[in-house]
Amino acid sequence: MKRLIAAAILTVTVIGIYIGGYFVINDVCDNANIMLKDCINAYNEGENAEKKAEELEKYWSKKEKILSVFSNHSEIDEIEMAIRLMKLYSKTKENEIFNEYCGTVKVMLHQMIEDTVPNMHSIF
Repeated sequence: MKRLIAAAILTVTVIGIYIGGYFVINDVCDNANIMLKDCINAYNEGENAEKKAEELEKYWSKKEKILSVFSNHSEIDEIEMAIRLMKLYSKTKENEIFNEYCGTVKVMLHQMIEDTVPNMHSIF
């Protein structure tokens, strides 16, 4: 009976941590998406998109440690690299390249959320 109770406590703990991680990742990615949209709008309106991209980069760097607890570190690094490249091209008038990196960041953020959706396979 003691083993059953220990197994139940362990199962509930694992599921709780996984669901908590999903909400953390979802919140961070949603905020990053909002900042990304602000950067795209600033670029399209001819404003200082580099400043918005820098804010996104700082936000992502700040949240990197907590994200690495719940997600694959290589995914986090790939998103960070795409944000840096997006920031680099935000200074130029290369619309196609800037928009390509913005799309890449958006897809990667969406994929990170999708990868952490709780289901039986991913929890166990």
